[in-house]
Amino acid sequence: MENRAPYPWQLQNWTLLQHYRESSRLPHALLFNGPGDCGKQHFARRFAEALLCSDPLAAAELPGSACGRCHSCQLLAAGNHPDLVLLAPQEQKKSIQVDAVRDFIREATLTPQISSRRVCLIMPADLMTSEAANSLLKTLEEPATNNHMILVSEYAWHLPPTIRSRCQVINFPLPAEARSLQWLRQLRPQQQWQELLNGAAGAPLRALAFSDTDMMQRRQQTFAGFSDLINGSRPPLEVVANWHEEYSGMLLEWLYEWTLDLLRGALTGAGNMRDHLARRELGGLISALDSVKLIALIEQLTALRRGIAERNLNCQMQLEALAVDYKGLTDGS
Repeated sequence: MENRAPYPWQLQNWTLLQHYRESSRLPHALLFNGPGDCGKQHFARRFAEALLCSDPLAAAELPGSACGRCHSCQLLAAGNHPDLVLLAPQEQKKSIQVDAVRDFIREATLTPQISSRRVCLIMPADLMTSEAANSLLKTLEEPATNNHMILVSEYAWHLPPTIRSRCQVINFPLPAEARSLQWLRQLRPQQQWQELLNGAAGAPLRALAFSDTDMMQRRQQTFAGFSDLINGSRPPLEVVANWHEEYSGMLLEWLYEWTLDLLRGALTGAGNMRDHLARRELGGLISALDSVKLIALIEQLTALRRGIAERNLNCQMQLEALAVDYKGLTDGS
C-alpha cells in the first residue's frame, strides 16, 4: 500500500477517530462529509486499512495507522481483503441502485474472516437513490457485531435524515488557503498555484488535477458564457450550445459555485466574493441582482444534480431552462 497517511489537513480527524478507537467508543456507523476533492475518500481508505491491520503502528508519527507488513495489509495492497466491502456506482451508472445496496448489505453483515472486524465503505453515499438509502436503514439500526460502516458524502443533505441520524458525522472542511498552497508548492515548487487553487474553489486535490489538464481553460470558456448570460449580451440557447460542446463533469459544479458567489456578493457586497474571476467580471452588477432569484437558482442546480444522477434527466433541456432564468436575473423577467 502506498501513501497510507491521510493528508496533512486531516490529522485532527485522524486523532479524533483514533481516540474513539483506543477508548473502545468507535461508532459502528460513520458519515464523512465535506466538499469535493478535499480527500475524504482517501482518508476513508486509510482509516479502513488501519482498522483491518493486525499490527497497527503505535509509536509512529501517525499512531494507529496500518503497518503495511502484516497479512491483512498484504491482502489490502493486493486488493482482495475479504473483510473490506466497497460500494460505489457501477460502471456507466451515475447512481447507486437498490439492488447494489442489497448485495452490499449481504456482504456487510457477514462475520469477519481474517481481521477482528469488517469494514464497509459506501463512496459516494449521496449517490444512493432514495430507495437504495432506505434499504440500508435496518443494517444501520441493527449492526453486525465487530462490523463498521463508513459513508462518504459530498452532499449529506441528499441522504435521508433517518440515515444521517444513525451515523456519527465527521466533517471534512477544505483546508485554509495558506495550508493548501504550502502543500501544493511542496509537490511542485515551479507551478503557479494561486490561480489554480482559486479556479478549483479552494480544493487542493482538484487544483492538482487541473494542473495536468486543460480544465482551467474550459472553466474560463464556461464562465465567459455564464457572464454573457448575466449581463445579457448573448441569447441563452447560444450559450448553452457552447456549454454542451464543452461539457465536462465539472459544469454543474462551476455553475453552483458562481451562483453561490453571486449570492454572497448580493448579500454582503462584491468585495466578499471568493472567486477572483467572478468578482472581477461580475462584481459591478451585484447591486442589480435579485437574491431571491439567486437562491431559487441554487435550489434548481441542487435538484438538477440529484435528478441527473437518479432519473437520467435530459441535461440539455435542463441547462436551457437554467440559462433563461440566469438571463432573468438582470432583465426584470
